[in-house]
Amino acid sequence: MATTTNSLKVVTFNCRSVKSSVSEVKELCDEFDIVMLQEHWLMPHELGLLSLIHQDFLSVAKSAVNETDKILVGRPYGGTAILFRKSIASGVTVIESSDPRVCAVKLHANYGPVLCVCVYMPTDKGDAECVENYIATSAYITALCEECDVTQYVIAGDFNCPSGSRFHQHFQEFTADNSFVCVMSLDLMMWLHFVMMQAQQLLGLTIYCAQLS
Repeated sequence: MATTTNSLKVVTFNCRSVKSSVSEVKELCDEFDIVMLQEHWLMPHELGLLSLIHQDFLSVAKSAVNETDKILVGRPYGGTAILFRKSIASGVTVIESSDPRVCAVKLHANYGPVLCVCVYMPTDKGDAECVENYIATSAYITALCEECDVTQYVIAGDFNCPSGSRFHQHFQEFTADNSFVCVMSLDLMMWLHFVMMQAQQLLGLTIYCAQLS
């Protein structure tokens, strides 16, 4: 069933612990229809908390923590999530993702299906492995877009590729290879938030980046 609304407002937000930013996420839910979160820092058994943040929202999420590890050291880390209004839930299909850095839903909108992908890309730790991980995550996103049989995409999140970084060139190649265009960016010292779409105009969606004050 297609969503009956003529417009949707989407926001991306690196919350860096959703437990410590519940009030900020609630405010975003008050204003937006779809909220994409990065670095929620939740364990797999805690993901249900995301659907309790706002009474009008449901969620789909991935945890970056592997609870099968015998020893968990330090705080939880990473994770992605998409919160969406219950009023549009009948027009939302959750897309299965095997990568905790990628969370996705398909919107069955009046103007056609739209794939919304929330991304938290690897950080640059200075070694070759992190570059390989960055390229691999980019390839996973590309494959996900191809498999979902849609022609409209919104890929938003923290791409960890500020200008001048090692990852910036890989990011540019990723966008060029897929004909994505950036419609909004928030370039900070340590990371880069980007919202990308396929090159065609995507009617009915308004996209925002949010920043912790």
